[in-house]
Amino acid sequence: MSRPWLVIALVAAVVAPASALAQDGVYGRLRGDLVLSVEVLGGASSRAAGMHAIGSVAVRARYLDMTGVALGYDRSFGGERHDALWAAVDFRPVFLARFAYDLARGPRWLDLMLDSIGVELGAAWIRPGEALQNGGGFGLVVGTGVELPLAWSNGRGLTLRLAARWIDAPAYNAQGTGASDGAFEFGGGLVLRTITRAGLVGAHD
Repeated sequence: MSRPWLVIALVAAVVAPASALAQDGVYGRLRGDLVLSVEVLGGASSRAAGMHAIGSVAVRARYLDMTGVALGYDRSFGGERHDALWAAVDFRPVFLARFAYDLARGPRWLDLMLDSIGVELGAAWIRPGEALQNGGGFGLVVGTGVELPLAWSNGRGLTLRLAARWIDAPAYNAQGTGASDGAFEFGGGLVLRTITRAGLVGAHD
């Protein structure tokens, strides 16, 4: 075999597995059935009292990378305290729809970014530790986000997450203020994710 044909053969051997994964849109995400992730974000919170910096940490667990739960804590800096401990359903319907209709054709970063689009719906404990009359209370959480892969290997990796979240307590549960208490948060940061087998489904390459 001449040297050019040898080079072509080697390139084909390396590219073929990646092409197969691109065709099914999985990229190793179904090697296990449970995706676990931890994220650290920074951004800003907009309230009636003004704009303030926030930091957020959260952990997530998703079945087949499509639906699961999230638990997080948002910390405000500067101005009136508006910390929140929240829990929500984490649902990523784009991955389900694209996988079901075989719409993932690459490039990998675009498939993974589109499939990461999700929504959150849950509840928050606003100003945890404070009594109701001193500012503590409960409210609604609605959020969304998208992730861009920075490093990726068989469903594990590091992603850049951009997210927005609305945390609101209605007037009838307004922490003793007599008015609604809401905050719109937005920001970005890093997500470290891994995948494991919980015995719910078999491996999928």
